[in-house]
Amino acid sequence: MRMSERHIVSLLKRNRILLVSVALALFSLHLALTDRRDTTRAFVLKEALSAMAGPLQRAVLAAEHSIKGVWSDYIYLMEVKDENDSLKKTVLRLQEENNSLKEDVNQNARLKQVLDYKENAGFATIAAGIMGLDLDGWTKTITINKGASEGVVKDQAVISPFGVVGRVIEVNSHSSKVLVNLDVRSDIDVLVQRSRVKGVVEGTGGDGLTLKYIRQADDVQVGDLILTSGLSGTFPKGLVVGEVTKIEKSRESFFKYVEVRPKMDIQRLEEVLLVRDSGFFTQE
Repeated sequence: MRMSERHIVSLLKRNRILLVSVALALFSLHLALTDRRDTTRAFVLKEALSAMAGPLQRAVLAAEHSIKGVWSDYIYLMEVKDENDSLKKTVLRLQEENNSLKEDVNQNARLKQVLDYKENAGFATIAAGIMGLDLDGWTKTITINKGASEGVVKDQAVISPFGVVGRVIEVNSHSSKVLVNLDVRSDIDVLVQRSRVKGVVEGTGGDGLTLKYIRQADDVQVGDLILTSGLSGTFPKGLVVGEVTKIEKSRESFFKYVEVRPKMDIQRLEEVLLVRDSGFFTQE
């Protein structure tokens, strides 16, 4: 509705009583003149009424069109809102399905990696999933969803395709607790892959490991890969433990201080393998 039309409608609303009164008076006068057959006056009055009715009719029609337009816009907007809500629900559902499919793909990829490693490991294993992590403070343990009912025993080696995880320290019917190699109570017999120097890797209680009992004359360098030696009978020989990241020589100590970064990231780990044949890996 244009500004002039809105102004007319507003004016008509404010003076509706007066206008009605004038219209009735004019109409009565028209009847009176018509009865007297006063053609000239009747014609004048008729023209006056027509002149007054024109703007009023246009204002009424404009108001009617405006109301129809507003109602049509309202119906259209309601339809658009319903369609928009429906599209939002569809997008959310598709996003959920997409996330679910991505998770399935990632899980299948992880399980395939574990299965491939299991088939090529050369020793029997039990696959298990991680149920919980307890990595606060100096204590570093995880809980897995396999226990005595599935053949899990205490001190069983726990590994992954990425390297050594730790060993079982507590067994229940259908779950077990694993001491992660980062724990200060953990020690694993290892060797340096390049030089074959032997030592023991211990957890620091943090995110790293230390290689103990490396003499000043032993050939160990930053970047050397540390593997299980198989001497303890718990871990198979040749499993990756970590990589040497720091070496310090001490004049007061017979041994070097060697830091090792684990190859396995426990925070990202979701599946593990338990070695069934622990106890006979004694070859060098």
